[in-house]
Amino acid sequence: KPTYFRGSKEDVHDWLEKLEQRFTMVKWSDEQKLQYISIHLQDDAQRWWTQASSVIKTWSSFIEAVTQAFGSTKAQQ
Repeated sequence: KPTYFRGSKEDVHDWLEKLEQRFTMVKWSDEQKLQYISIHLQDDAQRWWTQASSVIKTWSSFIEAVTQAFGSTKAQQ
């Protein structure tokens, strides 16, 4: 079952953990992981990715950027 992230009230850390479990099983490359998430982002997260995707080229940089964009400060609102 696909795991979508909208970027609003959801927990980005839980979403990333689910993705990591899936990616560990399939042993995807960074490029494959980024392609996968690009179709599993919606609403605020999709709008953010439209801007960020031009500079994010690795999975680790995606994790850092999405956590910064939607992490703890967002969860406290």
